[in-house]
Amino acid sequence: EEVVTMTVTYAEYQPHVGDQDALKLTVAGAVQETGQVLAKELRVQLHTPELTLTLLGPAVVGQEVSVQVVFQNPLPEPLSGASLRMEGAGIACPKPVAL
Repeated sequence: EEVVTMTVTYAEYQPHVGDQDALKLTVAGAVQETGQVLAKELRVQLHTPELTLTLLGPAVVGQEVSVQVVFQNPLPEPLSGASLRMEGAGIACPKPVAL
């Protein structure tokens, strides 16, 4: 038995992910003595970061309330073209906030 560790960097898989939130990894090997070929596939679900919403004051009927939105970019490169939009019962933010 032997354990082999291989690292897949973001730079290697990023061009192939697109809008998908998963990777399909395939490993294959051959046994020289028997000629037997072994293969295994693994689907890896990528975790998307969460948005955290925090009220910055009391929520009072008829008054504005500020909301803090926190998003941490887990990628090793800056994001571009991101925007936020808030919606809720009776609340609409027709213009997204560009980031």
